[in-house]
Amino acid sequence: MDVEYCATGKEPFQSVLTEFDANPDINGLFVLSAANDAPVSSDIDDILEDISTPIFGGIFPEVVYEGKTQKGGVVVLGLHVTPDITTIMPDDDTINLERSQSAADETMFVFVDAYADESENFINKLFNAYGVGYNYLGGGAGTLDDDRQLCLLTNEGLINDAAVVARIPRKSNIGVKHGWTEIGGPFEITTADGRTVHSIDRRPAYEVYSEIVERETGKYIDRENFFEIAKSHPFGISRLGGEQIVRDPFEVDEDGSLTCFGDLPEGEFVHILEGDPESLIDAAENAYETAAERNPGDTVLFTFDCISRAQYLDDAFNKELAAVSNNRDSVGALTIGEVANDGQGHLDYYNKTAVVGEIADI
Repeated sequence: MDVEYCATGKEPFQSVLTEFDANPDINGLFVLSAANDAPVSSDIDDILEDISTPIFGGIFPEVVYEGKTQKGGVVVLGLHVTPDITTIMPDDDTINLERSQSAADETMFVFVDAYADESENFINKLFNAYGVGYNYLGGGAGTLDDDRQLCLLTNEGLINDAAVVARIPRKSNIGVKHGWTEIGGPFEITTADGRTVHSIDRRPAYEVYSEIVERETGKYIDRENFFEIAKSHPFGISRLGGEQIVRDPFEVDEDGSLTCFGDLPEGEFVHILEGDPESLIDAAENAYETAAERNPGDTVLFTFDCISRAQYLDDAFNKELAAVSNNRDSVGALTIGEVANDGQGHLDYYNKTAVVGEIADI
Protein backbone atom coordinates (compact mmCIF):
# COMPACT_ATOMS: atom_id res chain seq x y z
CA MET A 1 0.00 0.00 0.00
CA ASP A 2 1.19 3.52 -0.87
CA VAL A 3 0.05 6.40 1.33
CA GLU A 4 0.24 10.14 0.74
CA TYR A 5 -1.08 13.08 2.76
CA CYS A 6 -1.80 16.27 0.84
CA ALA A 7 -3.43 19.65 1.28
CA THR A 8 -7.17 19.80 0.64
CA GLY A 9 -7.07 22.18 -2.32
CA LYS A 10 -8.20 21.05 -5.77
CA GLU A 11 -4.76 21.09 -7.41
CA PRO A 12 -2.79 19.01 -4.85
CA PHE A 13 -5.68 16.55 -4.54
CA GLN A 14 -5.90 16.16 -8.32
CA SER A 15 -2.13 15.77 -8.57
CA VAL A 16 -2.02 12.89 -6.07
CA LEU A 17 -5.01 11.08 -7.57
CA THR A 18 -3.63 11.43 -11.11
CA GLU A 19 -0.20 10.17 -10.03
CA PHE A 20 -1.69 7.13 -8.30
CA ASP A 21 -4.10 6.51 -11.18
CA ALA A 22 -1.18 6.30 -13.59
CA ASN A 23 0.72 3.80 -11.43
CA PRO A 24 0.16 0.26 -12.81
CA ASP A 25 0.84 -1.26 -9.38
CA ILE A 26 -2.11 0.60 -7.81
CA ASN A 27 -5.49 -1.10 -8.29
CA GLY A 28 -7.67 0.91 -5.91
CA LEU A 29 -7.82 4.33 -4.24
CA PHE A 30 -9.05 4.84 -0.67
CA VAL A 31 -9.55 8.51 0.24
CA LEU A 32 -10.04 9.97 3.73
CA SER A 33 -10.64 13.72 3.76
CA ALA A 34 -10.81 15.98 6.82
CA ALA A 35 -13.85 18.27 7.02
CA ASN A 36 -11.96 21.57 7.30
CA ASP A 37 -11.79 22.93 3.75
CA ALA A 38 -13.00 19.56 2.46
CA PRO A 39 -13.35 19.26 -1.31
CA VAL A 40 -16.77 20.17 -2.71
CA SER A 41 -18.52 18.58 -5.66
CA SER A 42 -18.06 21.58 -7.95
CA ASP A 43 -14.29 21.28 -7.48
CA ILE A 44 -13.73 17.54 -7.70
CA ASP A 45 -16.62 15.72 -9.39
CA ASP A 46 -14.86 16.02 -12.75
CA ILE A 47 -11.60 14.85 -11.16
CA LEU A 48 -13.25 11.76 -9.63
CA GLU A 49 -15.07 10.93 -12.86
CA ASP A 50 -11.78 11.05 -14.78
CA ILE A 51 -10.08 8.52 -12.46
CA SER A 52 -10.10 5.04 -14.01
CA THR A 53 -8.94 3.29 -10.82
CA PRO A 54 -11.78 2.22 -8.47
CA ILE A 55 -12.11 4.85 -5.73
CA PHE A 56 -14.00 5.01 -2.42
CA GLY A 57 -13.86 6.99 0.81
CA GLY A 58 -15.42 9.89 2.64
CA ILE A 59 -15.21 13.24 4.41
CA PHE A 60 -14.89 13.11 8.21
CA PRO A 61 -14.51 15.57 11.11
CA GLU A 62 -10.80 14.67 11.28
CA VAL A 63 -8.46 12.14 9.68
CA VAL A 64 -5.69 10.01 11.17
CA TYR A 65 -2.31 9.93 9.46
CA GLU A 66 0.84 8.36 10.92
CA GLY A 67 -1.03 7.91 14.19
CA LYS A 68 -1.93 11.61 14.58
CA THR A 69 -5.16 13.49 13.89
CA GLN A 70 -5.43 16.17 11.23
CA LYS A 71 -8.33 18.66 11.00
CA GLY A 72 -7.46 19.46 7.39
CA GLY A 73 -5.97 17.68 4.42
CA VAL A 74 -6.55 14.41 2.63
CA VAL A 75 -5.07 10.94 3.13
CA VAL A 76 -4.90 8.97 -0.12
CA LEU A 77 -4.12 5.25 0.03
CA GLY A 78 -3.05 3.50 -3.15
CA LEU A 79 -4.10 -0.14 -2.83
CA HIS A 80 -2.21 -2.96 -4.50
CA VAL A 81 -5.40 -5.06 -4.48
CA THR A 82 -8.60 -4.37 -6.42
CA PRO A 83 -11.57 -3.35 -4.26
CA ASP A 84 -15.06 -4.51 -5.22
CA ILE A 85 -17.10 -1.34 -4.64
CA THR A 86 -20.84 -0.81 -4.48
CA THR A 87 -23.07 2.09 -3.46
CA ILE A 88 -26.22 1.42 -1.44
CA MET A 89 -29.06 3.94 -1.93
CA PRO A 90 -32.19 4.34 0.25
CA ASP A 91 -34.47 2.66 -2.29
CA ASP A 92 -32.17 -0.32 -2.96
CA ASP A 93 -33.94 -3.55 -2.03
CA THR A 94 -30.92 -5.72 -2.79
CA ILE A 95 -27.15 -5.37 -2.65
CA ASN A 96 -25.24 -6.24 -5.79
CA LEU A 97 -21.95 -7.43 -4.33
CA GLU A 98 -21.35 -11.05 -5.29
CA ARG A 99 -20.95 -13.16 -2.18
CA SER A 100 -17.47 -14.64 -1.90
CA GLN A 101 -16.68 -18.25 -1.07
CA SER A 102 -13.74 -17.08 1.08
CA ALA A 103 -15.35 -14.54 3.40
CA ALA A 104 -12.85 -15.25 6.18
CA ASP A 105 -10.08 -14.00 3.90
CA GLU A 106 -11.81 -10.71 3.04
CA THR A 107 -12.64 -7.40 4.68
CA MET A 108 -15.42 -4.96 3.88
CA PHE A 109 -14.84 -1.25 4.38
CA VAL A 110 -18.21 0.41 5.04
CA PHE A 111 -18.85 4.16 5.03
CA VAL A 112 -22.28 5.67 5.51
CA ASP A 113 -23.66 9.20 5.48
CA ALA A 114 -24.02 9.71 9.23
CA TYR A 115 -27.04 11.97 8.80
CA ALA A 116 -28.94 9.84 6.31
CA ASP A 117 -32.37 8.79 7.53
CA GLU A 118 -31.61 5.27 6.29
CA SER A 119 -28.10 4.98 7.78
CA GLU A 120 -29.06 2.19 10.18
CA ASN A 121 -31.04 0.46 7.45
CA PHE A 122 -28.00 0.47 5.15
CA ILE A 123 -26.02 -1.44 7.76
CA ASN A 124 -28.84 -3.94 8.35
CA LYS A 125 -29.24 -4.56 4.61
CA LEU A 126 -25.55 -5.29 4.30
CA PHE A 127 -25.49 -7.70 7.22
CA ASN A 128 -28.68 -9.45 6.10
CA ALA A 129 -27.09 -10.00 2.69
CA TYR A 130 -23.70 -11.28 3.90
CA GLY A 131 -24.03 -12.11 7.61
CA VAL A 132 -21.19 -13.30 9.80
CA GLY A 133 -17.92 -14.47 8.37
CA TYR A 134 -16.73 -11.20 6.90
CA ASN A 135 -14.98 -8.54 8.91
CA TYR A 136 -16.50 -5.08 8.50
CA LEU A 137 -14.70 -1.82 9.27
CA GLY A 138 -15.60 1.85 8.78
CA GLY A 139 -17.79 4.63 10.07
CA GLY A 140 -20.15 7.53 9.59
CA ALA A 141 -19.06 10.30 7.22
CA GLY A 142 -20.05 13.96 7.38
CA THR A 143 -19.24 17.10 9.33
CA LEU A 144 -20.38 18.35 12.72
CA ASP A 145 -21.58 21.65 11.21
CA ASP A 146 -23.63 20.66 8.18
CA ASP A 147 -25.82 17.57 8.29
CA ARG A 148 -26.58 17.47 4.56
CA GLN A 149 -23.11 17.81 3.06
CA LEU A 150 -22.02 15.55 0.23
CA CYS A 151 -19.65 13.31 2.15
CA LEU A 152 -18.96 10.03 0.29
CA LEU A 153 -16.42 9.73 -2.54
CA THR A 154 -17.01 7.52 -5.58
CA ASN A 155 -15.91 7.38 -9.21
CA GLU A 156 -19.19 9.16 -10.02
CA GLY A 157 -18.33 12.09 -7.73
CA LEU A 158 -19.33 13.17 -4.23
CA ILE A 159 -22.67 11.84 -2.93
CA ASN A 160 -24.69 11.73 0.29
CA ASP A 161 -27.73 9.90 1.71
CA ALA A 162 -26.05 6.59 0.86
CA ALA A 163 -23.49 4.00 1.95
CA VAL A 164 -20.35 2.93 0.10
CA VAL A 165 -18.98 -0.59 0.56
CA ALA A 166 -15.57 -1.77 -0.64
CA ARG A 167 -14.71 -5.45 -0.35
CA ILE A 168 -10.96 -6.09 -0.07
CA PRO A 169 -9.44 -9.55 -0.64
CA ARG A 170 -7.40 -9.49 2.56
CA LYS A 171 -7.79 -10.98 6.04
CA SER A 172 -8.18 -8.70 9.04
CA ASN A 173 -8.59 -8.67 12.80
CA ILE A 174 -10.96 -6.19 14.43
CA GLY A 175 -11.05 -4.78 17.97
CA VAL A 176 -14.18 -2.94 19.22
CA LYS A 177 -14.21 -1.43 22.72
CA HIS A 178 -15.77 1.62 24.39
CA GLY A 179 -14.96 1.73 28.14
CA TRP A 180 -18.25 3.27 29.31
CA THR A 181 -19.82 1.94 32.54
CA GLU A 182 -23.47 1.66 33.62
CA ILE A 183 -24.98 4.13 36.09
CA GLY A 184 -28.69 3.43 35.55
CA GLY A 185 -31.02 0.87 34.04
CA PRO A 186 -31.96 -1.32 32.34
CA PHE A 187 -34.83 0.75 30.97
CA GLU A 188 -37.19 -0.24 28.17
CA ILE A 189 -37.53 1.91 25.06
CA THR A 190 -41.34 2.01 24.95
CA THR A 191 -41.88 4.49 22.09
CA ALA A 192 -39.34 5.37 19.41
CA ASP A 193 -39.12 6.40 15.80
CA GLY A 194 -35.74 5.64 14.29
CA ARG A 195 -33.22 7.91 16.00
CA THR A 196 -35.80 9.63 18.19
CA VAL A 197 -36.75 8.08 21.54
CA HIS A 198 -40.10 9.39 22.71
CA SER A 199 -40.59 7.41 25.91
CA ILE A 200 -38.58 5.21 28.27
CA ASP A 201 -40.48 3.01 30.70
CA ARG A 202 -43.63 4.83 29.45
CA ARG A 203 -42.34 8.22 30.60
CA PRO A 204 -40.90 11.04 28.47
CA ALA A 205 -37.35 10.04 27.53
CA TYR A 206 -35.77 13.31 28.68
CA GLU A 207 -37.51 13.06 32.06
CA VAL A 208 -36.05 9.60 32.75
CA TYR A 209 -32.62 10.50 31.39
CA SER A 210 -32.20 13.75 33.33
CA GLU A 211 -33.51 12.20 36.54
CA ILE A 212 -30.91 9.40 36.48
CA VAL A 213 -27.99 11.63 35.46
CA GLU A 214 -28.75 14.19 38.21
CA ARG A 215 -29.30 11.53 40.86
CA GLU A 216 -26.20 9.47 40.06
CA THR A 217 -23.74 12.24 39.25
CA GLY A 218 -25.00 15.37 41.00
CA LYS A 219 -24.81 17.25 37.68
CA TYR A 220 -27.66 19.65 36.97
CA ILE A 221 -29.02 19.18 33.47
CA ASP A 222 -31.41 21.30 31.41
CA ARG A 223 -32.08 21.92 27.75
CA GLU A 224 -29.39 24.61 27.55
CA ASN A 225 -26.51 22.45 28.78
CA PHE A 226 -27.90 19.13 27.53
CA PHE A 227 -25.31 18.49 24.83
CA GLU A 228 -22.42 19.29 27.17
CA ILE A 229 -23.71 16.80 29.79
CA ALA A 230 -24.90 14.17 27.32
CA LYS A 231 -21.49 13.76 25.64
CA SER A 232 -20.28 12.07 28.84
CA HIS A 233 -23.50 10.08 29.48
CA PRO A 234 -24.61 8.08 26.43
CA PHE A 235 -27.07 5.20 26.23
CA GLY A 236 -25.89 1.59 25.96
CA ILE A 237 -27.83 -1.21 24.25
CA SER A 238 -26.80 -4.62 25.55
CA ARG A 239 -25.60 -7.31 23.13
CA LEU A 240 -25.29 -10.94 24.22
CA GLY A 241 -21.61 -11.85 24.24
CA GLY A 242 -20.57 -8.57 22.61
CA GLU A 243 -19.72 -4.94 23.31
CA GLN A 244 -22.66 -2.71 24.16
CA ILE A 245 -23.95 -0.55 21.31
CA VAL A 246 -23.42 3.03 22.49
CA ARG A 247 -25.92 5.66 21.36
CA ASP A 248 -25.13 9.36 21.60
CA PRO A 249 -28.13 11.61 22.49
CA PHE A 250 -27.56 15.11 21.13
CA GLU A 251 -30.89 16.93 21.08
CA VAL A 252 -33.97 17.41 23.29
CA ASP A 253 -37.24 17.92 21.42
CA GLU A 254 -40.09 20.07 22.74
CA ASP A 255 -42.14 17.01 23.73
CA GLY A 256 -39.32 15.57 25.85
CA SER A 257 -38.04 13.17 23.19
CA LEU A 258 -34.32 12.58 22.71
CA THR A 259 -32.68 12.37 19.28
CA CYS A 260 -29.53 10.25 18.98
CA PHE A 261 -26.88 9.33 16.43
CA GLY A 262 -28.18 5.88 15.50
CA ASP A 263 -31.47 4.08 16.07
CA LEU A 264 -32.84 2.90 19.42
CA PRO A 265 -35.62 0.46 18.48
CA GLU A 266 -38.77 0.04 20.54
CA GLY A 267 -38.52 -2.90 22.93
CA GLU A 268 -34.75 -2.66 23.41
CA PHE A 269 -33.41 -2.35 26.93
CA VAL A 270 -30.82 0.35 27.55
CA HIS A 271 -28.57 1.60 30.32
CA ILE A 272 -27.37 5.13 30.91
CA LEU A 273 -23.58 5.12 30.87
CA GLU A 274 -20.73 7.16 32.27
CA GLY A 275 -17.07 7.27 31.41
CA ASP A 276 -13.81 8.64 32.69
CA PRO A 277 -10.61 9.26 30.73
CA GLU A 278 -8.79 6.30 32.26
CA SER A 279 -11.51 3.76 31.43
CA LEU A 280 -11.86 5.03 27.84
CA ILE A 281 -8.10 4.98 27.20
CA ASP A 282 -7.83 1.48 28.69
CA ALA A 283 -10.62 0.35 26.36
CA ALA A 284 -8.82 1.84 23.36
CA GLU A 285 -5.68 -0.07 24.30
CA ASN A 286 -7.75 -3.24 24.63
CA ALA A 287 -9.23 -2.69 21.15
CA TYR A 288 -5.70 -2.53 19.75
CA GLU A 289 -4.61 -5.68 21.60
CA THR A 290 -7.67 -7.56 20.32
CA ALA A 291 -6.98 -6.55 16.72
CA ALA A 292 -3.21 -6.97 16.75
CA GLU A 293 -2.71 -10.16 18.71
CA ARG A 294 -3.61 -12.68 15.98
CA ASN A 295 -1.94 -11.38 12.84
CA PRO A 296 1.74 -10.48 13.21
CA GLY A 297 3.82 -9.60 10.21
CA ASP A 298 3.38 -7.23 7.31
CA THR A 299 0.11 -5.46 8.14
CA VAL A 300 -1.61 -2.08 7.96
CA LEU A 301 -3.26 -0.58 11.05
CA PHE A 302 -6.55 1.31 10.66
CA THR A 303 -8.20 3.29 13.46
CA PHE A 304 -11.76 4.61 13.39
CA ASP A 305 -12.47 6.47 16.62
CA CYS A 306 -15.50 8.54 17.48
CA ILE A 307 -15.23 12.32 17.22
CA SER A 308 -17.31 12.64 20.38
CA ARG A 309 -14.69 10.61 22.31
CA ALA A 310 -12.14 13.18 21.19
CA GLN A 311 -14.42 16.01 22.34
CA TYR A 312 -14.99 14.33 25.69
CA LEU A 313 -11.33 13.44 26.34
CA ASP A 314 -10.06 16.82 25.08
CA ASP A 315 -6.33 17.08 25.86
CA ALA A 316 -6.25 13.44 26.99
CA PHE A 317 -7.24 12.25 23.53
CA ASN A 318 -3.56 12.14 22.54
CA LYS A 319 -3.20 9.34 25.10
CA GLU A 320 -6.09 7.49 23.50
CA LEU A 321 -4.50 7.82 20.06
CA ALA A 322 -1.28 6.38 21.43
CA ALA A 323 -3.21 3.53 23.08
CA VAL A 324 -5.39 2.70 20.08
CA SER A 325 -2.34 2.34 17.81
CA ASN A 326 0.29 1.25 20.36
CA ASN A 327 2.36 4.16 19.00
CA ARG A 328 2.44 2.53 15.54
CA ASP A 329 1.79 4.50 12.38
CA SER A 330 -1.89 4.18 11.56
CA VAL A 331 -4.42 5.67 9.17
CA GLY A 332 -8.13 6.26 9.61
CA ALA A 333 -10.58 8.90 10.74
CA LEU A 334 -12.53 10.38 13.61
CA THR A 335 -16.02 9.37 12.58
CA ILE A 336 -19.64 10.19 13.43
CA GLY A 337 -20.40 6.64 14.53
CA GLU A 338 -18.30 3.54 13.90
CA VAL A 339 -19.14 0.47 11.79
CA ALA A 340 -17.63 -2.87 12.76
CA ASN A 341 -17.91 -6.48 13.73
CA ASP A 342 -15.30 -9.11 14.44
CA GLY A 343 -16.10 -11.76 11.84
CA GLN A 344 -18.22 -13.64 14.37
CA GLY A 345 -20.90 -11.33 15.75
CA HIS A 346 -23.53 -8.96 14.39
CA LEU A 347 -22.52 -5.97 12.29
CA ASP A 348 -23.39 -2.79 14.19
CA TYR A 349 -23.30 0.99 13.96
CA TYR A 350 -21.67 2.20 17.18
CA ASN A 351 -21.22 5.61 18.79
CA LYS A 352 -18.46 6.73 21.17
CA THR A 353 -16.45 3.58 20.45
CA ALA A 354 -12.85 2.84 19.46
CA VAL A 355 -12.47 0.50 16.48
CA VAL A 356 -9.12 -0.91 15.33
CA GLY A 357 -8.48 -3.08 12.28
CA GLU A 358 -5.22 -4.77 11.41
CA ILE A 359 -5.21 -5.91 7.77
CA ALA A 360 -2.71 -7.92 5.79
CA ASP A 361 -0.78 -5.52 3.56
CA ILE A 362 -3.05 -4.13 0.87
